[in-house]
Amino acid sequence: MSDENKKGGSDIEDQRAKTAFIFKDDIAPGLRYEMELIKIFTSSESEFQKVEVIETYFGKTLITDGKTQSAELDEFAYHESLVHPSLFRCASTGNPPKSVFIGGGGELATAREVLRHKSVERCVMVDIDGKVIEVC
Repeated sequence: MSDENKKGGSDIEDQRAKTAFIFKDDIAPGLRYEMELIKIFTSSESEFQKVEVIETYFGKTLITDGKTQSAELDEFAYHESLVHPSLFRCASTGNPPKSVFIGGGGELATAREVLRHKSVERCVMVDIDGKVIEVC
């Protein structure tokens, strides 16, 4: 290893820093996330949309038609708050849920949270796009 590499200032590292692939997600007018695109796991087109699974700062991320749907780092915040309040409410009225239907949810995170409830005997998840289910 050369002295330059030992110091951490190699030309290769400098060039690599300049050529990172960037993932951009326009959230709203005037608001855009930009971060390094670490890896592309899959990129395909279904009959409904473009479906991608990539890795960014947020971990594995599901993208449909260029918009982030779910990211490994923080998806729990969305899915837990989507599922648990209503199922706990049902249980608190003496009517614990036994059967749950999920419309959408191809990444299966909503189903994962539903199935944490011991009263649930049946969980049916339907998504119009089988490609999302396949890649997730």
